[in-house]
Amino acid sequence: MGTLIQIILYLLSVLWWLIVGHAILSMLFAFNVLNYSNTGLRSFMDGLDRLLQPLYRPFRKILPPINGIDWSPFLVLVLIGVIRILLYNIPIG
Repeated sequence: MGTLIQIILYLLSVLWWLIVGHAILSMLFAFNVLNYSNTGLRSFMDGLDRLLQPLYRPFRKILPPINGIDWSPFLVLVLIGVIRILLYNIPIG
C-alpha cells in the first residue's frame, strides 16, 4: 500500500509541475514574449492544453474567468495540495 501511495504522490508532483509550466507558458504567450510561429513550441503547448483541459473544465464551469484571469489552474493546484496532504496522513500498517 505504501508503494502505491508513493507512486500517486509522484504522479501528483509531475502533474503539479505540468500545470505550473502550462501557466507560465500561457502568460508568456499572452504577453507576446513567445509566439505560435515556432512549430515545436506550438505543438508542445497544444499537447499540454489537451492534457490539462479536462482537469480545468469542471472548475471553469463553477468559476468562469474573472477580469480575464482563469483561476482553474490555481484551483487544480489547491486540489492537488489537498490530495497530497490526505495521502501523507494515511496510516500505513
